[in-house]
Amino acid sequence: MPVTTGVRTAFDLGRQLPRAVALVAVDALLHRRVVKLSALSSHLEAHGRWPGTAQLREVLALAEPLSESPMETRLRLVLHDAGLPPLAAQHDVYGTHAQRGRVFLGRVDLAYPRWRVAIEYEGDHHRERTHFQRDVARLNALREAGWLVLRFTVDDVLRHPARIVRLVTGAIHERRN
Repeated sequence: MPVTTGVRTAFDLGRQLPRAVALVAVDALLHRRVVKLSALSSHLEAHGRWPGTAQLREVLALAEPLSESPMETRLRLVLHDAGLPPLAAQHDVYGTHAQRGRVFLGRVDLAYPRWRVAIEYEGDHHRERTHFQRDVARLNALREAGWLVLRFTVDDVLRHPARIVRLVTGAIHERRN
């Protein structure tokens, strides 16, 4: 039995939880269409003097409805907090096939399309045999199309964020030159 609306739930979580957890919660509510960003923004403006609204404003500026998992959100936040350029979430990558023309190669979690750098969060479900086989084929197709794919795990995101930043920064610099 719901005891609060989606907007009120997002409003409260976004201003009361620690910043990263608040962003994860708001992203999840947006992704599942429990709440719309416009409705949450309107609620915030109507209650802008409540405690925690400064954090909620920041969370809304960082919110990404396309984020498909809490760890994708956390990975994106690591890169944002390091001052790296904004990323495209759930970016569709296309290549060219000699006979078929433009073909869909896959969707990557996060991307810098202009540099052809893809960033993937690899959860445990990627270890399942069929998922793993599809991932290998997709990664090979992306590589053949000129994309550099960086893959990170929960351990990277939670324990080694500096390594993530170093690798992504290096990839961007490599592709800029």
